[in-house]
Amino acid sequence: MSSVHTALLYIQQNWFELTALVISILGVWLTALEKTINWPVNILACVLYGILFYLSGIYLDASLQIFFIVFSIYGWYLWTRKDSNKHETLLISNISLKTFLILITIGMPVTVLSAYILGHFFNSTIPYFDATTTVLSLIATWMAAKKHIESWLVWILTDLIYIPEYLIKHLYPTALLYFIFTLLAVYGYFEWRKLRKKSSV
Repeated sequence: MSSVHTALLYIQQNWFELTALVISILGVWLTALEKTINWPVNILACVLYGILFYLSGIYLDASLQIFFIVFSIYGWYLWTRKDSNKHETLLISNISLKTFLILITIGMPVTVLSAYILGHFFNSTIPYFDATTTVLSLIATWMAAKKHIESWLVWILTDLIYIPEYLIKHLYPTALLYFIFTLLAVYGYFEWRKLRKKSSV
């Protein structure tokens, strides 16, 4: 069997996951460019991955997509909101120390509690992986909705944790996706720094 035929067969068998992968990459890239259209694209990616995770029996990750969709709608609203003079009201900014401490104060106990629930009631084989990535993803999405530049740093950490998690679950294209996400998050961080400098001139 030729390598081309093998590749085509793989695409045919995994077209749904590969479609979700491509749309997800597009959504993150558009976010890095500060394009508002990233939100509907990311919502579509969440819908596709919600279906994929549900069919794969990864119910926490499937339900997590619902929160991503809600936060994406919130971000879409914030990014398109204008003042009375039709000027943009949300600019790229740094997160305040107070907000950062609040997120840590809430995030740490929620992570521990989530890991306990996953391990004792849902028979998760990697409860702390699942809980940590879940909480960090929600925090990063909220921060992106607020255009906090540090959201990219949280995404880098989250994506690096996601890679071995999906390798363990044998979702190899998705593991590759999160490696690409890591690179895009690094790009997004520096791109947002440049965009912020331009807007302050």
